[in-house]
Formats: sequence, structure tokens, C-alpha cells
Amino acid sequence: MKITATAERQADGWLIACPELDNFTTTSKRLDKATEQLKALAEKSTGESQCDIVVKVEAVMPGIICDIEAAQSKMRDATRLQEEASNEIRDVVGRMRDEGLTMRDIAVLLGVTPQRVAQLAPCTDSAH
Repeated sequence: MKITATAERQADGWLIACPELDNFTTTSKRLDKATEQLKALAEKSTGESQCDIVVKVEAVMPGIICDIEAAQSKMRDATRLQEEASNEIRDVVGRMRDEGLTMRDIAVLLGVTPQRVAQLAPCTDSAH
């Protein structure tokens, strides 16, 4: 079971509203405590086990929420780009090894240590 609650920041904590639970509202100093309270209330009113109840909290904080979403999007993009870069550098190291370059030569060209090149080099036979 999934329920949604809105959380609005106040000077001393949060005002929590959950329309799905008979328009239940409460205040809480911490969001995690509020979600526990909502799960207990949902269990009591529906008979659903707390383990099966998921509370999605939507914060009402104009400006900040947009900034959080933008930052999370950039983090996802950075992770994707890091994975792409890692795959590309491994490919480059493999091609350099295929050309007969030594680990030390590759290290100088890439500006890394020979140990790092060894980590990036694809596993090949001992002829390299």
C-alpha cells in the first residue's frame, strides 16, 4: 500500500497532511517520525501491515525542491558520464596495448601511474 503525505516546513518542524487517511494532519520535528506515525495510523485504519505500507513524502518548499531535483538530475548525469568515460578509457588503453605500447608509455600519455594503466587494461594473454 502506498500513501502520500505533504510536508510543509514550519519554524519548529513540519506540518504533515495526509488526505488519504481521512485528511489526517499532524506536526512533527522530524520527517522520519511522521512517516512512522502515518504507517501506524494506516495499519490501524486499513489492517495492512506496516511492512507493506510505503509513505511518499512530498515537501512543500518552493525553490529548494527544484534545486534538489536539479542536483539529483546532475548526479545521475555525472554517474552516466563517469561510466561512459571509464568504458572509453578502457577501450583506448586496450587499443594502445594492441599497438604494442608499454604500460609505462601509456601511463605517460594518459598522465596516470603504470598501476592505474594495469587496472584499466583489459585482461589479455601474457603476450602483452
